Formats: sequence, structure tokens, C-alpha cells
Amino acid sequence: MASEDNNVPSPPPTGDDGGGGGKEETSAEEGALSLKPGLPIRGIRMKFAVLTGLVEVGEVSNRDIVETVFNLLVGGQFDLEMNFIIQEGESIICMVDLLEKCDITCQAEVWSMFTAILKKSIRNLQVCTEVGLVEKVLGKIEKVDNMIADLLVDMLGVLASYNLTVRELKLFFSKLQGDKGQWPPHAGKLLSVLKHMPQKYGPDAFFNFPGKSAAAIALPPIAKWPYQNGFTFHTWLRMDPVNNINVDKDKPYLYCFRTSKGLGYSAHFVGGCLIITSIKSKGKGFQHCVKFDFKPQKWYMVTIVHIYNRWKNSELRCYVNGELASYGEITWFVNTSDTFDKCFLGSSETADANRVFCGQMTAVYLFSEALNAAQIFAIYQLGLGYKGTFKFKAESDLFLAEHHKLLLYDGKLSSAIAFTYNPRATDAQLCLESSPKDNPSIFVH
Repeated sequence: MASEDNNVPSPPPTGDDGGGGGKEETSAEEGALSLKPGLPIRGIRMKFAVLTGLVEVGEVSNRDIVETVFNLLVGGQFDLEMNFIIQEGESIICMVDLLEKCDITCQAEVWSMFTAILKKSIRNLQVCTEVGLVEKVLGKIEKVDNMIADLLVDMLGVLASYNLTVRELKLFFSKLQGDKGQWPPHAGKLLSVLKHMPQKYGPDAFFNFPGKSAAAIALPPIAKWPYQNGFTFHTWLRMDPVNNINVDKDKPYLYCFRTSKGLGYSAHFVGGCLIITSIKSKGKGFQHCVKFDFKPQKWYMVTIVHIYNRWKNSELRCYVNGELASYGEITWFVNTSDTFDKCFLGSSETADANRVFCGQMTAVYLFSEALNAAQIFAIYQLGLGYKGTFKFKAESDLFLAEHHKLLLYDGKLSSAIAFTYNPRATDAQLCLESSPKDNPSIFVH
């Protein structure tokens, strides 16, 4: 089944109209000087057109071609560890067209490096899907050299393990049709792509947070926070930072539920550490550091449980992948009659670039009860692709133990859903709240 993601809305990019520039240190004799960001060349197509002209007259070396191509792809100085996210899909198409005019050695170096950056980020895979790179490459593969064909097949395998549309699959099989008993060029290599298609670990649909200012899911105002029976926040997430430069400075928020006075709850990351915050009054708050090291590019099921105790300290428990990872006591709960009107998934209330989540999330749930360890472990058995409301036993084709089925479908989980958002229930940039219709709404209407 093809993968699908929903990009969290983000504002239009700023800068030099598709910007990116070439190398910082390039002499005029090397031919790439005109691609530097400071010079007035507008638009990514124009920049690639300049580079193409230099290639055609032989005034630029292979090394300069490779460096400039990747600088243009990432919109700055390319670095395989620090700056490797493709900024504009159009630049990929420009790159493919440019490489037809380059020699085999240059093509091989570019395609090899390009496949490497695809493996490093889902966002790079997604932008390739959006511009139809698979279709573009399949249209050219019959005419390329054997060495380049091998590299293109490797790249197609990476893309096929992420997403392949029906149209692309049909085109793929059309390239395997022989003529007069003869296989078409590179057909054997293309067959090897098929083995990559089932090798996917990840959900079929997810919310994609690009890490840009104001790119988040904004919730309607919540009339009253459900704390009397405790509450539970639950999702699967995958951190996918744009680079490793500011990893210790950024504070990407998983969620933020606060009033206009700043009271409420939030959770954010500092490096690989998750910090859970509860603010009762101005200047008075509680923070808990979850004792778990979250790694980039890995999926985790995160379940944060707030347990309300009337006569003793309340509790906070954080479960990762169905198991208790951290525990702490809270001396008080946030108790206010104010509306929670600053509620976001993937951002703080300020929504600035340093406080927005960068990565992916699957379905997000808020339960109006403190879930217990057995319930959470049972939910983990459903896997990271689950996005239902725990109402129908037949909704999953997974083999589940009977005691897990009982915990999942006895009606308690379903009736406790305060809200849920899943990436299938969207309309363009609008996310539709998907809790059971019988459940009371916590939102202001």
C-alpha cells in the first residue's frame, strides 16, 4: 500500500525566491561564481540554467558541478551531516535534466550522494514523491550506461520502500515488457526493485511537521481541561531534524495546551530528552525530564499519563513503546476555569521556528482518564499504523491475544477519548477531530 503523509501547514518560504546558492568559495575561472547567493540570480531554474550553460561549454569541473548541485538542492552550503534537506522539489527535476549533459563519472557521484541523502530523511523522500521522480527516472533508464543504471535502481529501491503510486507501478511494469522475445535494457536490474517494496517500517499515513515557523496543528479552544480522572496524551512520533547544528538549542514542542494566562501543560524536547511541563500559576510550575534517550529517525510510541490524586501527591508517568520509562510526583494539578485557548500539536503557543516539532506523528489521542500500564501495552500491540477509536474488534488484521482484545475493546478506551486527530481524516489543510460521536465534546462551541 502506498505511503501517505499530510504536511502540517507552513507559511511560504522566505529568502531568494527558491534560493540556495552555490559554493561560498569559488573563483570566476571555475565557472560557478555566478551561482553564489549574493548575486542577483532569481529562481532555482535560472540557477540550474546558468550551471547547465557552463557545463555545455566545458568551463566547470566535475567537482564544482557536484558541489554546486547539492548546494542548490539544500539551499545553502551542503553538508552530509549538518545540511542535507532538499528545499525545493523543482531543483530535483532540474538536477535530472542537468545530469544528461554531464559525463558518466559526474553522474555517478551525484546519484550516489543523492541516494545517501534520501536515506537520511523522510522529507527528502516525500519531496521526491511530490515531483514524480520515479516516473522521471523510469522514462530515462533505458538510455543510460550500465553503471548509472545500477545507481538509479538503488535509488528507485529506496523510493519504492517509501511510496509507489499505482501510476508509477504501471509504468514500472511497462518497462519490463519485452519485444520479440528480448528483455528491454536493464529489465533484470528493475526486477530487483520489487524486493524493496515490502521492506517498509513505518505507518501508511502520518502528519509531517517541516520544522518551520507556525507549521503546527492548531486546536479549537478547550472549555475545561479533563483532569478529575486524570488524562493521557498518546501518539507515535519520529524526530526528523533539519540538521544537527541547533539540536541542543532548539526546543521542539510535542504539544502545548495552555490558557491565555500561560497556565496548562506542555511537552518539548531538548536534544534527545523529553521535558514535561505543568504550569499552575505565573512563575509557578513543575517540570519532569523523561529518563529516555530519543534518537532521530526512529519511531517511538509515547504515552504521557497524568494521574490525579485528591488526598496525596498526583503522579506523572511516561511510557515509551508500551513500557514505563519515567515516573514522578506532582504536588498539584492545574485547576482553572479559564478556557484553554492556546492549544497546539507540534508547537508551543509562540510557534517560532525554534519551538516547532520537526518530524512525523501518527494519530494523536487525548484520553480523559489516566490509562493503566496494561491498557497502554495492549495499545502498543496495535502498532504504529493504528488510527481507530477502539470500537471494533475486527478493525485490525493483527493477531492479538484475547486479554489484549478485552482491554482494547471493552468500551473504556473508546468512551475516554476526549479528542483524536489522524492523518487520514483531513481535508486539504484542515484536520478533522475524529472522536466517537457519542463522547462529550471538551471544545468550546
